[in-house]
Amino acid sequence: MTLKQFKVIKLIIVIILAVVIGLAVARENFLVPVMAIGIAIAALQILRGKAKEIMADERDYEVGGKAARLAIRIFSWFAIIVMLFLYANRSLNPSYEAVAITLAYSVCFLMLLYTLIFHYYSKFSLLAKKKIYLIIGFVIIVILALAGLRLFSGEDDWLCQNGQWVMHGHPDFPAPITECRK
Repeated sequence: MTLKQFKVIKLIIVIILAVVIGLAVARENFLVPVMAIGIAIAALQILRGKAKEIMADERDYEVGGKAARLAIRIFSWFAIIVMLFLYANRSLNPSYEAVAITLAYSVCFLMLLYTLIFHYYSKFSLLAKKKIYLIIGFVIIVILALAGLRLFSGEDDWLCQNGQWVMHGHPDFPAPITECRK
């Protein structure tokens, strides 16, 4: 397979993935996007192995590393500013506090993950253990999918029934302040 063929197939996979995720989210099914992303990642890895041409050189990896570091910094600063704003205005809406705390922990997790991966790559060869990276990536995706199912399952939440908010389970937060329309 040539590099041009690989890029066309990759574009087709991305378009199909976007449609599948869009339809699944619109139907409030969050397991399908996780599975679709996993399948797309596996398919692209298999296809990348069948490409005959060079996909990237050392300069591409260097530029990619610089871009990733800059993106992480920009996201972190932006998330911290938004987190501080939301936390300062938590009295306006109780959900602001939950979003602010989620952003704070997300930035901490991102920084910790970046540090661990950086130290790992600085000690070991990147290309020597490709299969291990795929297995670790797959395990992480499965763990995130299971955590997402648990977090977004709606077990402890407020449900809109007959125009009123009804407690389902034992939510840790008060009923939404928005009008219930169903």
